[in-house]
Amino acid sequence: MKKSPRRLVLALLAGAALLVAGGGYFAAHAAPRPAAYLTWYGQSCFLLESASGTRVVMDPIPGNIGYLPPADLHADAVTVSHEHPDHNNVALVRGKPKILRGLTPDKKGWMKIDEKIKDISIRSVGVYHDDKKGAEIGLNTVFVFEVGGVRIAHLGDLGHILTDEQISAIGSVDVVLVPVGGVWTVDAHKATEVVDQIRPRLVTIPMHYRTDALTIKELATVDGFLAGRSNVRHETGTRLAITGLRARPSAETVVLRYQ
Repeated sequence: MKKSPRRLVLALLAGAALLVAGGGYFAAHAAPRPAAYLTWYGQSCFLLESASGTRVVMDPIPGNIGYLPPADLHADAVTVSHEHPDHNNVALVRGKPKILRGLTPDKKGWMKIDEKIKDISIRSVGVYHDDKKGAEIGLNTVFVFEVGGVRIAHLGDLGHILTDEQISAIGSVDVVLVPVGGVWTVDAHKATEVVDQIRPRLVTIPMHYRTDALTIKELATVDGFLAGRSNVRHETGTRLAITGLRARPSAETVVLRYQ
């Protein structure tokens, strides 16, 4: 039976509506665009990139501790948690980045940092490099980054369990970068306690531990921190995409490869 022109038009409109609805469904359920990317270069050195291309380097490494620093690393800003040579090689970063140092020039106090570098907000929280309020090794800085609705905390060389005041100052966090190698920072056990204090929503990334490349052999490997942890993923590369959606019921521990 031949359809009338009116029925044909209605059928075409109905088909188009289904296509639009289907397209909306698939768009809503497509993989979310990452809010940011993190690349690990070894020790405590990371590159944070926003979706729009803003770049911040954290604790840039020197070339004499075993890791291969990138040859042409450009960024809009550099953060330095403290002034030890395996964390403050700002000359590694090309261009004219804004240098955000966590400590005062005399290293006896903390700088108050609350900056906006394009679409990345950066603020600082003063902590210590040891569990004697800095009497043995000095001061350290936690940097908290917010980009695309995601908050990332880089703990630098944290050397102690956090106080309630420090936890409140750090605030809610989606991703935490935590030292686990001990000796000059918290060890695996205390790092676990710190992560439990902060309770990151999405990802925990261990850093500052002994690897085959690192020439600082006093540090422990990552194994002690990973022992007994559930939901551990070993990445095959150095770069991790960060989205605001949590695909699992609990935060992942992600071990990145070094450069």
